[in-house]
This record gives sequence, C-alpha cells and structure tokens, in this order.
Amino acid sequence: MNAEMLPRERVEKALAFIEPDRVPTAIGGGPYGIVDELYLKLLKYFKIKKPVAPFRKGHTISYMDNRLLEKIGTDLRYVYPTLSPSSPSQGTSSSVTFLDAYGQIWKRAFPYFYVDKGILSEIHKIDQIDKIIKWPDPKDPGWFINLQERARELRENTDYWITARMIHSHGPFQMACDLRSTERFLMDLVINEKFALALLNRIADSLCAFLDQYLLSCGPFIDMIELPGDDYAGNTNLIISPGIFRRFIQPIVIRMVERVKTFRPEIKVMLHSDGAITKLIPDLIACGIDVIHPLEPLEVTNQAAVKSEFGDRIAFLGGIDISQAMPGTMDDVREEVIRCIRQLAPGGGFILAPSNHLQSDIPPENVIALFENAKNYGKYPINI
Repeated sequence: MNAEMLPRERVEKALAFIEPDRVPTAIGGGPYGIVDELYLKLLKYFKIKKPVAPFRKGHTISYMDNRLLEKIGTDLRYVYPTLSPSSPSQGTSSSVTFLDAYGQIWKRAFPYFYVDKGILSEIHKIDQIDKIIKWPDPKDPGWFINLQERARELRENTDYWITARMIHSHGPFQMACDLRSTERFLMDLVINEKFALALLNRIADSLCAFLDQYLLSCGPFIDMIELPGDDYAGNTNLIISPGIFRRFIQPIVIRMVERVKTFRPEIKVMLHSDGAITKLIPDLIACGIDVIHPLEPLEVTNQAAVKSEFGDRIAFLGGIDISQAMPGTMDDVREEVIRCIRQLAPGGGFILAPSNHLQSDIPPENVIALFENAKNYGKYPINI
C-alpha cells in the first residue's frame, strides 16, 4: 500500500499516469459544483452555522466554501473570477429576464437560467455582428477582484491542487449557438461557412483575451485551469461531425491551450464536454487537452473501453452518474463508486467527481457517502 500523500502530490501523480496512494476526488469546479439548495442542506448537515458570501451573481451555484470541502475531504481547491462575462447578471425591467456582458438575453425559470432567442439569430451579414454584440473589455479589473490574493493564499498556505474555474461558462461552439440559436448556427456550419468562421473568430478573440487576463492574475499560482465548457454531443452521438469539429472548433481549442502552455507549460488544461464524445477524444488529445470532464456515464459510452484505449494519453475527471445513482439509495452510491473506480482508476489518470453539478434532489448523506466510498474503495493498488 502506498504511503499517505498530500492532496497536491496525489493529484500530480494521478495526472502523470502514476498510481498515487488513492484515487483523488473533487467537487466544486465549474462543471461539477453544488447547487445552492444542496449547499445549504450540507451546511446544516455539518452544523456549519452561516454560509459564506456568494462569490458571483447570475448562477444557481453561488458558493465557494472551503469549510465544506474540508469536511468532505476532497483534493482540489479553486480560484475563480469575480464575474463571468457569460453570466446572466445584468437585470432588466423584467424580474425573469437578464443580460450577460455580451448583451445576450437569458430567462430565469426557477431555479435555473436558460438562453433566450439568440441576439444574432435574425442577421445575415458579417458586418452586422459587431453592431449587435457588446464585446466586453477583458482588461476591466472588475472581472478579477482579489483573485491574485486568493490564488497566492492557496499556493503558499495549503497543500491542495489549485484549479482555476472557467472564466467563461460556454466555449466557442456553445457560445455561437447561444448568440445565433443552435439550429441556425448548425446550418451556418454547412451552408454559410464564412459567417460561421467570422462569428467563431470573434468569439475566439474574446475568449483568448479573457484567458490572457485570467492567467496574468492567477497563472503563477495554479496547477490546472478549466477551459470554457463546450458540449459537442448529445446522449447518443455527436451533434457535429468530427470533420466539422476539426475545421471550425479545433483551431480555437488549440489556440486556447497554447495560451495556457505559453504562460506556464506545467499548467494542466481541463475541458468539460458533456455527452457521447468518444469519437472526438483523439482530436481533443491532439489539441493538447490534459484532462476531460466528465466522460459521462451513458448507455452508449463504454468507460472501461475508453480508459483502455486512451487512458495513457489523457486523464479523466468525473465519471459519477448524478441522475440515477446520486439521488438513489446509499447502496446505489456505493455501487456507482465501485463501478467508476474499477473502470477508470487503474494506472492513474483519474480524479473521481460528479459528472455534472450535484442537484437539489440529492440527499446530503449521499454526497458524504460518495466521497467516503471513494476513499474506502479507491486505495491503490485497485482490488475491487
């Protein structure tokens, strides 16, 4: 049995495809957080009297509480922007309508937010894009208030693996779908390529500029950064073909990865992409992505086969089902942890975490059971 490791060493070993003392665990990242209602229930469970101040507006995941992470016993800690430009945080005259920094309209259907009709959905000319979108200034210091201080504090005074949460909720593909509407942008990719490329290039410029400023603030202190999440697949197959991905999206992902690696080559880069993305994993490896979240446990995704084929070239974070196992019984949670560890943990290259945000229908006891079982069954060498 391996000697007890500190969290940062544990994650570092795992992401180097070396088996540490046990499988690292995580909760609280950009695509695998805890919704506010469940967070407050967990505080009550642990008898923590007061919540921390919300760290952002325009989301249903508003709290970053290291006290709770300490109680749960996970290995990652997080830094974050004060506000994301894609957050629906600017109020309007309507109590259910909000704007993000680009001017895109969002609606609230309690407790969640969803993108309303794309503000570019009715235009036909490239020169109309910049007349409608309000491209936010990434050098505005308001995006990163106290970020450097929080990052330095974690680096100098803790032994945790420090991860920078997404600066932007959606990556180039999803943001284009938000602004243009999904159906129209999918058509653009096939019959209006010039417009699609023009929009994507503008989005890429904005994302990279925000990424540059984010790295200037926290880059010297972090171990990993989350790129803006981009979903290229549904529950059964890809939404766009590998060929479309390579032509339109891959160059932007490579550009973002290169920004990070140029700043500090040792920073690991994580990409969140839901759905059945197995066909794109070789392309994501070619982009330089170090870690994929969540390798969602779907009927069409054979996690063991994916691990066998790609597990020495890219690491996986996530894997735990949140729709059936986590809201189920304690036995359901335990069996899900065992399944996930058995399929994804051998050889390292795996951080156990939820496949998406833990929702309000999950009992606090199941959250505790998730991470207790991970510690009990995740000891290397894996023998379950």
